[in-house]
Order: sequence, then structure tokens, then C-alpha cells
Amino acid sequence: MNIRYLLKSQSNQILEAIRAAQCDPAEFEWQDTQGQQSGMTVSKLVHTPSGTYYFTFDNYQGFYSKWSPGAQTVTDQNGTGNWSAQLQWFREWLSYLKRETESPDLWTEISKGARILESAASSETSNAPFDAGEKANILKGLNEIKQYLLTAHKIDPELVESRLEYLIESSERLGRKDWLNLLVSVLVSIIISAALPPESTRELFRFVGSVLRQILEGPPLLLTS
Repeated sequence: MNIRYLLKSQSNQILEAIRAAQCDPAEFEWQDTQGQQSGMTVSKLVHTPSGTYYFTFDNYQGFYSKWSPGAQTVTDQNGTGNWSAQLQWFREWLSYLKRETESPDLWTEISKGARILESAASSETSNAPFDAGEKANILKGLNEIKQYLLTAHKIDPELVESRLEYLIESSERLGRKDWLNLLVSVLVSIIISAALPPESTRELFRFVGSVLRQILEGPPLLLTS
């Protein structure tokens, strides 16, 4: 492993910065790359678990850096002018790296949850209006979901009531498939508005999937009289 155009003392400071940021040095690897500024072969430090995040030290004749992730963009760069400034950029990059690697992928969880509901309603092919009995099941099922949201996840009651009331009203005018699609959209809006963490998102979709099956098949078994 060659660390190009960095003094030994400088590469040691890089290691110290990684430790100070409470990152694991074993998760980083030095690799060769072409410097954007110099056009020479220079070193970049790659975060191997992510496979995409890096910090480039283009220090052939001066101090120039490119990194990913940036503060507000996927990549960023700066001609720092001296080592102290470059080291500070590196320290800031470590904070961006931790932010991105430790942030949950909420969209992935939402997509997984939507598939759970699609599976629960997979046998539903008709877009016919709900009959009176089905509307009654919807009302009971949505009340069950409301109580679950309020008690298990402590979501703002006003948010929950307004969204679920809209679903109840929509069941009077929408066909079955259109209403099921609306249900998924409403749940996603609640999850995003309430900033539910991934595990809570998974639990919510599992719960709603169970209630949904019973809305479609008969009186919700989760309810007590």
C-alpha cells in the first residue's frame, strides 16, 4: 500500500482523525486514483463497507481534495491551499460519512411495507364499489389502525384522525383497488410526517397488512366488541 504525496506525519494525523470520529480504521482502504487537479496518480481513502464513499488527497503540487458524501451534495471538492485546511475538510468529511452510513433508508422500508400490503390485497382484482358490509369493516379496521398508531407509536392524534377520516370518506366513492392504492399513499404520508424509524415502519405495515386482510375477507378479528 502506497500513500502518495502525504508525509508520514500527515498520514498519521489522518488515522488519528478517524479514531477521534469514532470510526473503525479497518473500514478504510488507501487506493490509487487519477487526481482531478494534477492529473497524476494520487491517493484516495475509500470507505470499504459503503463501497462508494471516499476522500481524495490530490497533493502532487498543492492541496486539492474531492470527497463523497458532501455536506449537501453527493460529491464536493475544494482547493484548500495548505495541509491544515485539508485536514479540516477531512474531519468534516468524516462527519458527513457517519451521517450517511448511520442514517436509516426509510424509502426502502416504505417500499417493503407497500409490498406487504400489496401481498395482503393480491387477490383483489375488482374495482367495484364497496358494499355496506365492506364499508362497515373498513370503519372498524381503520379504527383499529388508529388506536394502534396512537398507542404503539404515539403519533400526533390530529395527523392520524385527518388522514384516516379521509380514507373513510374515500371508501364511499372509490372502487376497491383505487381505495387500496390510496391506503398505501396515506400510510406513507403518515410515516414521513411522523418520521417513524425503520423498525416502527415495518411493524406498522405488518399490522395494517393483517387488518387489511380481514377488511377484505370479513370482520376484523383484531377488534373486540
